[in-house]
This record gives sequence, C-alpha cells and structure tokens, in this order.
Amino acid sequence: ITIVVIVILSSISIEGIASSSSPSFSNFNFAAAGDWACTSDTTDTVNNILDKNPELVLGLGDYSYDEDPADCWLKRVKPINDKMKIAIGNHDMEKLNMYTNHFGLREQYYSFNYYNVHLVALSTEIAYKPFSSQYEFIKNDLSRAASDPNIDWIVVYFHKQMYTSPSNHDDYPTLRSTYHPLFNEYGVDLVLQAHNHNYERTFPIKFNSNSPSNPIATTTNTDTYTDPDGQIFATIGTGGVSLYAFTGKADHFVKQYGDFGILNIEITNEPQSSSLTGKFYANNEKIIDQFIIYK
Repeated sequence: ITIVVIVILSSISIEGIASSSSPSFSNFNFAAAGDWACTSDTTDTVNNILDKNPELVLGLGDYSYDEDPADCWLKRVKPINDKMKIAIGNHDMEKLNMYTNHFGLREQYYSFNYYNVHLVALSTEIAYKPFSSQYEFIKNDLSRAASDPNIDWIVVYFHKQMYTSPSNHDDYPTLRSTYHPLFNEYGVDLVLQAHNHNYERTFPIKFNSNSPSNPIATTTNTDTYTDPDGQIFATIGTGGVSLYAFTGKADHFVKQYGDFGILNIEITNEPQSSSLTGKFYANNEKIIDQFIIYK
C-alpha cells in the first residue's frame, strides 16, 4: 500500500517572522479600519466588511474603550474574527493580554505574506526608535521584502498617525522621522493608520527631511498612479467609535470624510502586471474615495 501525504503550506507567516510566499496570480481583497468600540455603528462596519467578502481584515487599533465591556468588541467582530490581523492602539493596552491571546500574537509587531503582498504590523505603543527591537525587526523585514521577487506590494499598518490634517490628535513627529525614511528606502506602497476618528488619504508622498511635517507630494494626480515615487497614507479611524471633525486640510491630502466606513483594497494580478485599488466604502454603501496604483 502506497500512502501519499500532501502538505499545504500557508502563505501567512508566524507572527514576528516574515516568510516568502510562492508566486501566484490570484486576485483578492482585504479591508481595514480602526477605532471601533462596541456600538451599532461597529456592527454596521462589520456588515460593510462582510458585504465586500475580504480574505483579510486589518485592525488598526483601539478596539474597546473604557465604557465597553471587556469582550464586547470581540463579540461584535465574531463574523470576521478568523480573517483579522490586528495592530495595537493606545486604548488596547489595558486589555492587551486579551487581544494578544485571542489573536495569537507573540509580539505587538509582526509581518506576513499573503500571495504577492507583504504586510507589516507596527506598534506605536512600545519602543520604536532606532536600536529598539521593533525598529531592528521592521528595518530588516522591509529589506527582505524589498528584495523578494515574489513580493509586488508592501503595506504597513499601525495605530497613531504619522501625518494628519488638523483634527483631535496631532501627528507623531518621532514616529514619522523614524519610519517614513525606511518606507522610502524599501519601496513601501501603502501605509494605513488610525487614531483620529475620520478618514483621509494623501497623494503619494516622500519624507521631507528639511520640513518633516510637510512631506513631498510626488504627483498632483488625485486617483491614478503608475509605480509612484512615495507612499499613499490613509487614515481609517472610522470603525464605530464617536467621530472627530476636521478643522482644516493639509496640502498633501487628497480626500477627507467624517463618517463611518472601511477601506477595501483589491489586488488584481496579471502575468506581467499587478494593480492595487483602494475604495473607501461608507457604511451607507456609498463609495467616498477611490484610487488605483499600477505596477
């Protein structure tokens, strides 16, 4: 009797350790949102995500707040629980063990591959300056991903924002000056953040060492890009908690929106090319913003 054993390897790595995935021309989508809480709007956000049927859901931090029962958010997101990969926010630290145990995280920072996309979760709540363990991991991880011929896209996600228009929270200059130059160096494509409870999206921008709070927009095109120089930053703090108003609009931002919703990201692969399409769907199903990057 001959026994044949077939082993199926996941394209997702163990937390904290990046792995390469085999080449694939599969098309897929993933969704992202942060600042959730445990409200009826949170439920609407979950239903919005379910309607798009993503293969992954990126949590951008701040899942429960002080007034929420400890496991209320986990119950709300149960329909998408198995698809979630989370970053840690400032409101998550008191319940940190609940989140790390539930999602099987060894560290607050980690990376994984999904087909031809490399995703990196960075933590804004622990040491991240140069020479920290997190910095060394992120730097080495991005270097490997940038040289991997099977990776076409690099997406980084975290909670507190590197760039923002005037709103409730300011940007974080040290976070920005530490990591945006790395994103430039290693060709990161898309950066997802939250913390301000609203949505906004930049042009492709590069770090400006002469005036770090004023990044260099590398194009004036508002929605279509071909292998752009710089990264698109999107704030998606629209998961369900009470919203923040904008009091202005920074020049490097293209679009703003002050209500609940999700960013849905579609990866389309052809034998000789790949594209990334981002669409912000409000919880009323309207498409508020969209952009596409071709490679």
